[in-house]
Amino acid sequence: MPGTGLNSITAPTEPAPLSATTSFDTPQPQGLVADHDRLRFIHVDGKQTEKAAKTLAWWPAVSLTVGTESLVLMSALRTILIEAVLSPLATGVKKGRSGIWLGTLRRDVVKVFDWYVQREPDHTAGLLSEICLDAHTWLDVDPQTVGQLIRRSLHHDSTLGEETIDALLDMALPPSVKSSESWCCARDGSP
Repeated sequence: MPGTGLNSITAPTEPAPLSATTSFDTPQPQGLVADHDRLRFIHVDGKQTEKAAKTLAWWPAVSLTVGTESLVLMSALRTILIEAVLSPLATGVKKGRSGIWLGTLRRDVVKVFDWYVQREPDHTAGLLSEICLDAHTWLDVDPQTVGQLIRRSLHHDSTLGEETIDALLDMALPPSVKSSESWCCARDGSP
């Protein structure tokens, strides 16, 4: 029957958030493509050498973050990110702070977050959900406060860009935190 089966499936026209196209014309996480692109710039004599350089550079890029034998243990990095967000919240709770936290996460934590989500974009929602759940369960901090802290921190120090940050957080955070206007104040600093 025409129009049915695998041949009738079309690829989405919009790229997935935080994805990029490899030199092999396949969509992959943006960070993985960036790692590959950095590794493949080798002075070449011709197309066969360039093709070999692209292929050879792919495997080191993949070995950085993919699989259980990767150079960077992504599951450990995820745990570190969760603890890095919960730590300032726990300090605030210990000091008797409640409501809105006006500070931001440390700049290096935001850089690690950027690096992580560019390589594991499909795991971002789970990461943010776990942070919100742990903050609520262990510290009695509501998800909206956690989401505002994360949103404000990313807008302050992330290199992902405001539209990407808002889209990513709106997809990944609980419904009570989805408004991109809820992160404290206008971008010009006014309330």
